[in-house]
Amino acid sequence: MHIKFSIFEINTKFRYNLAQLVEFENSTDVKKQKCRTAYILLLGFITYSVLATLFATGGYEHGKVTNLCIALLFGILAHITRRTQDHIFASIVGSFGISAILFFHFITEVDWTIGMDAFWLFILITPFITNYLSGVVYGSISALSGLFLSLILFHTDMKYFLQPYGQNMLDWFSVIYIVAMIAAAFMEYELTCYQIEKKISDEKITYFQIERNQRLREQLSIYENNESTIRKYKHDIRHFNRVLAGFIQNNEYDKAKEYLKELDSMLEQVTAVSFCDNKIVNELLTIYVSRCQKLGFKLRAKAVVPERFPMEELELTSLVANILENALEAQEKSPKEKRFIQIEIIYDGRKLKLQSKNYCPSALSFNKEGLPISTKTIQSGIGTTQIRSIAQKYSGFASFTQEGDVLIVKAAMTCQ
Repeated sequence: MHIKFSIFEINTKFRYNLAQLVEFENSTDVKKQKCRTAYILLLGFITYSVLATLFATGGYEHGKVTNLCIALLFGILAHITRRTQDHIFASIVGSFGISAILFFHFITEVDWTIGMDAFWLFILITPFITNYLSGVVYGSISALSGLFLSLILFHTDMKYFLQPYGQNMLDWFSVIYIVAMIAAAFMEYELTCYQIEKKISDEKITYFQIERNQRLREQLSIYENNESTIRKYKHDIRHFNRVLAGFIQNNEYDKAKEYLKELDSMLEQVTAVSFCDNKIVNELLTIYVSRCQKLGFKLRAKAVVPERFPMEELELTSLVANILENALEAQEKSPKEKRFIQIEIIYDGRKLKLQSKNYCPSALSFNKEGLPISTKTIQSGIGTTQIRSIAQKYSGFASFTQEGDVLIVKAAMTCQ
């Protein structure tokens, strides 16, 4: 699907247009479900038509022929639907086909003691069936069959071929049918909008579950590496102490200092796993510290964030991850000696404030909204858009500026 939406905030203010509804109706999972429903309904109508033919009273041959024609039409459509998986074709051809059959049934009926009201009641519910089967657009097209039938039979000279109807039936059935069409279209429109939004919500949840699992795998790998490094140093610490003690005993203090610096740099291989009380911020910083170490530089991070505060976890994840990911991507393209990322994440009990700085290997261009224009071959800009979208949701702001070769991202939002 290409329906435009924010993965963090479903926009219900502006409803979906007809093209988006048609696209949704033609999506694979919707077609599969609607074809199954259409097939079951067609089999139900076939069963009814056959039973109505078998148990028709007296010698009412005219009704038997009509029922057999309906059964034949729906039998063909059931076969086509099963072969082609095209529920829209079944809806349009089925509705216009049964209207054509009923047209000939009405004008050729000679026994005026047999009322036709049951048929017209069935026609009146046609819009609700067709809209459910093929959506607002194609369902409304299918439902036009009943409107055309009523207009032809009640508002032209064809009415003289019909059994007598009351004046209310002649004057108002078409109007009532139009009202039924509008009601059915509106109900299906709202149902489809709900289904689209639910699909988006489900995709969002799935996306973050995958992201969460990936983060947990990365964090587990970091823990395992840390444990291995600590176990190694624990084993070697006595040797380190003996060497250091030897330098001190021989008054070789400069060598002792150099040795301590070397030992300190070795200990930096152990990735910090606790930055603040918030688990999400902790996870993300731990992961990106490890990634930065692999690129040969140290991520400088300061975080003062409580375990819980009024912000959705998915949005906090996106906010921090997008800032760090964009910064890390820039370092991958930068000379090793110039790489750096610095980030502060502070929650003061009312506002969440973020600021990051990182080396930027090239001059950036900004669009009219102040967002950096992606330099990737396939441009997206999704990360920066999401950062600003989340900030605005919490009555805040996000800014992106470049000072020399340093990109600065600032964001502040009210979370109370």
